[in-house]
Amino acid sequence: MNARLAAIATFAALAALLGGCSSAPATRFYTLDPVVASPSAGPQESAARVAKPLTIVVTDVRLPQYLDRPQIVTRGSDQRLRFAEYEHWGGNLRDEMIRILAENLGRLLPGDRVIAAPHPVPLQPDYRLALEVQRFERDADGRVQLIARWWLTRSADLAPLASPAASFAGSAIGDSSIDALVQSMSAVYGELAQAIARSLPPREAAGQ
Repeated sequence: MNARLAAIATFAALAALLGGCSSAPATRFYTLDPVVASPSAGPQESAARVAKPLTIVVTDVRLPQYLDRPQIVTRGSDQRLRFAEYEHWGGNLRDEMIRILAENLGRLLPGDRVIAAPHPVPLQPDYRLALEVQRFERDADGRVQLIARWWLTRSADLAPLASPAASFAGSAIGDSSIDALVQSMSAVYGELAQAIARSLPPREAAGQ
């Protein structure tokens, strides 16, 4: 009888454990989106149509350690970092940011070829672009803050052409959902791409 009672108790404990596991929230996965339009590209966009096309390779995006993780990160009023337990990036955030930056720049610089590293074919680009992100999360005021520095290097002689730093802030997010947060992060990251596009050197005329 004691063995039977022990078996029943064990079965009940396992059932309770499995029931608790099945009631846990499902993990949701998110990705950044490229910008749709280029409202601030103006002079660059017009020049690109008549200038010699460029090839630009986005070589790297460096992230602080606290952002280089699957969980989406936010910052509280006490400056504590908060990691979303059930809201994750759909892939490696660094790789995703390289890809999205290349796609954003490709849309902002029509006629040019913008490629995300690693690329499958050997090529000699005109410029190499690397990005260092210092902050990229929602702060306690409900705004996405992006602080970054980028390095633009001419491939022919490895001459550094630009290494500016810039900061961007999104609109206050009235909705506290992760969907609204990721949408704002995509928009702010698109603003950074516009600033990078404007920092490119003057174009050579086609045929030169």
